[in-house]
Amino acid sequence: MPLSIRQIVLAAPLLLFLAAAILRPVAAKNLDARPGDMVFGQASAPVTMIEYYSLNCSHCAAFHKQVFPALKAKYIDSGQVRFVLRDFPLSWAAVEAAVLAQCAGPERYLAVQDALFANIRQWSAAEPSLLAIAEIVETAGVTRAELKQCVEEGVLEKQVIGSFEFAKEKLGVDATPTFFINGEKHVGGISLERLAEILAQSD
Repeated sequence: MPLSIRQIVLAAPLLLFLAAAILRPVAAKNLDARPGDMVFGQASAPVTMIEYYSLNCSHCAAFHKQVFPALKAKYIDSGQVRFVLRDFPLSWAAVEAAVLAQCAGPERYLAVQDALFANIRQWSAAEPSLLAIAEIVETAGVTRAELKQCVEEGVLEKQVIGSFEFAKEKLGVDATPTFFINGEKHVGGISLERLAEILAQSD
């Protein structure tokens, strides 16, 4: 049933408040470098774009397949954008996937990410999920011995969970993907065209 004019008028302040909450810049100190950051681009880039994402998030997978390659070629590699990936796992299997992806290191990280995104259904529903994830990560050149050491040490697991807790408590992240572009929060997938508009406003 269509809303009446009175209902629209009464709802307007709430809608404005919610819009402001989504777009309100975050305190700079809360966007400082964090353990586990995977950084692409130059430190001197005028725009910093942070993505909180989960490896079992289909919207994140779509962004990284359809948008990220063009974003990297046009803005990151040219020195205009510094892009930071941060973990916000949506399930325990996603925690395990994030740990093993971090274990791969910066040079192999994107290859591991691509492999995991391409096989979300395979590993996210597997029992045990860790073994299924490890088999996929190995295809990107990470050895089983490396993965075993990362899991047993437990350092990366604490780091991934810490990333989730910090984002939720300090930044109000509750969905993936969530982006912070020069401190301004954007929730949900973003097209390259929309990114171009946002980046133009950030100049």
